[in-house]
Amino acid sequence: MNRKKRNDRNHVIYEIVNTENGKSYIGVTVAIGRRFHYSAKLRLQKHFSRARKENKNWSLYNDMREHCESVYELFILKVIRGKKSAHEYETKQLQKFHYELNSTH
Repeated sequence: MNRKKRNDRNHVIYEIVNTENGKSYIGVTVAIGRRFHYSAKLRLQKHFSRARKENKNWSLYNDMREHCESVYELFILKVIRGKKSAHEYETKQLQKFHYELNSTH
């Protein structure tokens, strides 16, 4: 019997800020239980890993390749129940504020 995927999980809206140049990135990740900061920290580590290993021409990864990991600060902006709601919130924030590192160029 296949289990139905849960669609009511908590999602963490996080912001990564490069303290050297002031550029920022907003993202969404699934919360691991109630460990919201830990969940976002794991996602940040995944970004660093992918920036090192993959040749993606994404603004965040290009920025991470230029700076050491210690210049990045991680902030939890909000915890939202449900994937759709979390991504809608992220989209609204992207429209409202300028997140330089979210662009792909």
